[in-house]
Amino acid sequence: MSPECELFIQSVLNAIDFTTGAQSGPPDWDNAFRRLIGLNMYEMLRALAALDPLDLALLWRQQQSSAGGVNWRIEYAYNVVHDRRLPATTPGDLQTTGQVGDARNFLANPTPLTFDRDLTGTLPTPNAGAPTLSEPDYVAAAARIGAEVSTVKAVAQVESGGRVGFGGDGRPIIRYELHIFHGRTGGIYDRTHPHLSQPTLAAGNRYHTGSQANEWSLMYGAMILRNGAGGHLRNEDAWQSASWGMFQLMGFNFGVDWNDIGTFVNDMFTSEAMHLRGFLGYIITNHMQNTLVNHNWAGFARGYNGAAYAANNYDQNIAAAYANIHASRLRQRLTP
Repeated sequence: MSPECELFIQSVLNAIDFTTGAQSGPPDWDNAFRRLIGLNMYEMLRALAALDPLDLALLWRQQQSSAGGVNWRIEYAYNVVHDRRLPATTPGDLQTTGQVGDARNFLANPTPLTFDRDLTGTLPTPNAGAPTLSEPDYVAAAARIGAEVSTVKAVAQVESGGRVGFGGDGRPIIRYELHIFHGRTGGIYDRTHPHLSQPTLAAGNRYHTGSQANEWSLMYGAMILRNGAGGHLRNEDAWQSASWGMFQLMGFNFGVDWNDIGTFVNDMFTSEAMHLRGFLGYIITNHMQNTLVNHNWAGFARGYNGAAYAANNYDQNIAAAYANIHASRLRQRLTP
């Protein structure tokens, strides 16, 4: 996303009071139109399409009175995004300058904008110095559930899949799940924002590239949408639609050890110890601690990974990890 495009979206967000859903004074709408004019046709289309349909409608209602001015390029782009088809008439030189071709390409392949940062200002600052798990963290975790330290370390090793909890930029590792966002929003974005909302896990897989930059772009894009009933941003829906941190705990499970999703998200930016806290909270809430205390690896794997756990040898992998870690800790004269 170009800086000018980012400033356009920021101006739209600034023009709305998200506590009431009402529009604010005209200055930010004027800025939005001025920024929009500076975009080429393809980016203009992508910028308009990134908005919540409610905000797109609000923006267009301002075009008559905007001091920033609305030219026929903007009107053409708005009609393309709103109607999802090429307008019947082509004003000015849009055909000869290739801008109709841009619109046609957009409709055929509506590549979404890439969001590099949180434009809502609701997420914590990335924590490049986030602490990793330490021996005292594991000792405290083991004491919390009455298990051996070796057991907790073995489960952490296998269940985290070797992941660290944070990317190099200080953001926690996430995976944004389109089908969860679909469920939380009633599927209202399946048509306008298919890269953010899909009815099934399989349908959403094509929108994952494997990079954390892409996962965060999806998250940021979902966060600027809003609930039409109250006008509030969809940030909490987006947060609950992602898995977080070293153990990839789903956001909608925040209640295992947090009172609200906002506090959970703040803590996910803090340390891997908070990721471990969420993992333990899930185990305790679902009454799984005895499977670990008794080394019932199959019972634990079934509860944490589902009935198909054996297909990936989760129980055997945990058993093997426990044996290695336990033996190592005994050699080092550490508490088993």
